[in-house]
Amino acid sequence: MTVPLRILLIATMLQGSHSISAAADAKGWFEEDCSGTTFQVAKFAGALPGQYLVLRLASGSPLAAHLFEGAGWLDVEGKRCSGVGKCQAGAQAKILLSNTKGSKRISGKYTVNFNGRSLEGQFRVKYRRKNPPAICE
Repeated sequence: MTVPLRILLIATMLQGSHSISAAADAKGWFEEDCSGTTFQVAKFAGALPGQYLVLRLASGSPLAAHLFEGAGWLDVEGKRCSGVGKCQAGAQAKILLSNTKGSKRISGKYTVNFNGRSLEGQFRVKYRRKNPPAICE
């Protein structure tokens, strides 16, 4: 095999493996308010164009408490949305928070059941500041 052909073969393999690994994590954002944390996950496996998942962790304690406790799978409210006000509620939804980079990025896994059809995957989201910021008492 000639050297240029080897380089082309290696470059093709690297490009293919990058797109596979990049597709493994759905991306999106999260924000906190006084009653919990909302995760919005876009470009997940099986999504139609414009669809996104909304996962709502209702909690009296800050998100950081769940991250550092290693709480395991957490029950959340899950919805699949295709626009403002056009959402389908999931029968059961859970998230597993697994990794953080400070308080700005969180990764984990999700599972949402829609009447027998289950969506599962990984996500990597970044913090989005709520505007105006929530003032909790």
